[in-house]
Amino acid sequence: MDKILLQIEELISIISNVIWPVFIPFLILVGMYVSIQVIFNIRHLTTTECKLNFKYVIPQASVTLGAMMGTGTIIGFLGALSKLSLSGQIYVEAVGLWALIGSIILVPISYCETLIAKIVNLSPREYIKNFVSKEASIFYVVSLILLYVFAIGGVQFSGIDAIMITALNRVSNIQLTEIQRYIYISVPIIILIAVIILNNREKVFIKYMIGMVLATVVVYFIFFGLFTAKTHYYIPVFIERMVIGFKNPTSMLFGIPLGLIFGMQRVIQIAEPGLGTLAMAANKSDASPRVAGFISLILTMTLIVVSIIVTSYIASYGIHEGIITFSAKGVQKLVLYFETVISVTGNFGLIILFIFIVLSGMTTLLGGYFLLNNILTKNKKRNNVIYLLLISLGSMLAVFRFDMIFNILDILLFISIALNITALAMFTEFEWNKYKIRDYIFSKSA
Repeated sequence: MDKILLQIEELISIISNVIWPVFIPFLILVGMYVSIQVIFNIRHLTTTECKLNFKYVIPQASVTLGAMMGTGTIIGFLGALSKLSLSGQIYVEAVGLWALIGSIILVPISYCETLIAKIVNLSPREYIKNFVSKEASIFYVVSLILLYVFAIGGVQFSGIDAIMITALNRVSNIQLTEIQRYIYISVPIIILIAVIILNNREKVFIKYMIGMVLATVVVYFIFFGLFTAKTHYYIPVFIERMVIGFKNPTSMLFGIPLGLIFGMQRVIQIAEPGLGTLAMAANKSDASPRVAGFISLILTMTLIVVSIIVTSYIASYGIHEGIITFSAKGVQKLVLYFETVISVTGNFGLIILFIFIVLSGMTTLLGGYFLLNNILTKNKKRNNVIYLLLISLGSMLAVFRFDMIFNILDILLFISIALNITALAMFTEFEWNKYKIRDYIFSKSA
């Protein structure tokens, strides 16, 4: 069985390595075209100006940010650094700059997809069906559910697993085997989630958890300030390593494309631009199209800052100090990241990370449940079975096949974003005139 899983893992890795180098140029070119057309030509012809009210924007952004702020903000970017290191890149910090370059394309896409969803008053599932095809819509729904519940859900289990390993080792010097970790960490979480959703308490639970996550995010930035203050001498070294890696990758042929691919993959995973989830959330709000788009910008940029700057700096410091090694297997890479934090900030850092990882992981897991119910038909019993089955499978991979879940995640990212971006391009090229404000020309000439 282990041999079969290993072969499947290798096959998935090969598929991921083949499709992304081909897809990235498409994403960059089409993303630029959609963004330029929507922001400069379509936006003012299909929407009216609205007054920006921060009293309205901040609560809406806070709720969605709390649901999205999962352990992927750390694990996802750490995975990109690991992949780049194993491909031969010494100065892995450069992936931060490649991710920021990718964000120049991805951040406007988050605005455009939200604006378009509000203009047409359709969810991504519906506008993909209208602008591409019914089959594409079905394929999108399946891939997005698998991505968010199974793959991203599995990542949350990885984070909780790693922080529990770290805490147990730190407090009691207890070390668990893989099967013990699954039984004593993953299974209780699954049972807790099952109790919550089967008793219809998920909305109440996530409401309070979002508030706690947001408070934790604030403390998380305070903790990072403490970390940087205590390691201020390393900041010039970090910047130097980032620039060296960016200017002199392992090879010009593979280093730059790989860095750009890994960087954009993680930005998509973490901040979700182009996946349609931001548009889906905005479509159910009362915000105007431009305000909804602005909220998406806030979310995307906040998550990018957390993932790129915080994670890459701490990981770089850990590498420099010899604490982190990317040759470590599975979840141990994440454990070493946590050990890096503790080496500088002590138990305070451990407590902050523990609270952040557990609360944000649980919120994201329940966020996957909301997403599944929003895009499937309202058969709650069937949805509950699908959801619990997927997170159970994701938790198994998180413990027993840590690296495999990231390759699956990358393939699902590709499918979901490719279908959504294609629909946005179809709207931009062929459909937007149907939603044009007809009296716009007359009002301008009056």
